[in-house]
Amino acid sequence: WYSWYRRKGESFVTHTSCEEKTIYILLTRSGTWFSRLIHFATRDDYTHASIGLDGPAGPFYSFARKYERFALPAGLVVEEVGVETKRGQIPCCLYELSVPVPVYDCLRLQLNRMYAQRDRYHYNLLGVLTCYFNYPLPRENHYFCSQFAATLLERSGAVELGKTPDLVRPADFCQIDRFRPVYQGELGNLREAVPA
Repeated sequence: WYSWYRRKGESFVTHTSCEEKTIYILLTRSGTWFSRLIHFATRDDYTHASIGLDGPAGPFYSFARKYERFALPAGLVVEEVGVETKRGQIPCCLYELSVPVPVYDCLRLQLNRMYAQRDRYHYNLLGVLTCYFNYPLPRENHYFCSQFAATLLERSGAVELGKTPDLVRPADFCQIDRFRPVYQGELGNLREAVPA
């Protein structure tokens, strides 16, 4: 059984049936100057978060650069694991979360709606800065990577975050009890180590 609650005019699942599906959170730390800057400032092991609904091999969705060679423009993008050989040595950690089917369906619906209108969404660069100083700065249609994943998880009722999504850093996902680590190592070995 399950029930619904309303938030900002939309319905979200809170309690659900016994059937479950799996959500994946992929944490990485690339060699880009922006990732190095975040790592230098926070000393976090991981500086980027992506969310996936279709197995450990992806695809994963996040807010990141749209073109490999340029930091901007950035926005809602699809990230394929193992497609770019240059990214093979990137440290990563993959987590999985089992959720009831209605929660999973709610999350997928949100993601599909956002991706269908992805040109409306932009990278929340100012939000990254204020997050570092522990000051939430929600901006309409603006997200940074972990804020985006946390928002989807919170709105679907998948987890209790313990803080507003605007203050969630990638490394914070490592502290959520219900997330189970599946793989830790180099991104290039993920598909081989964790078959779909």
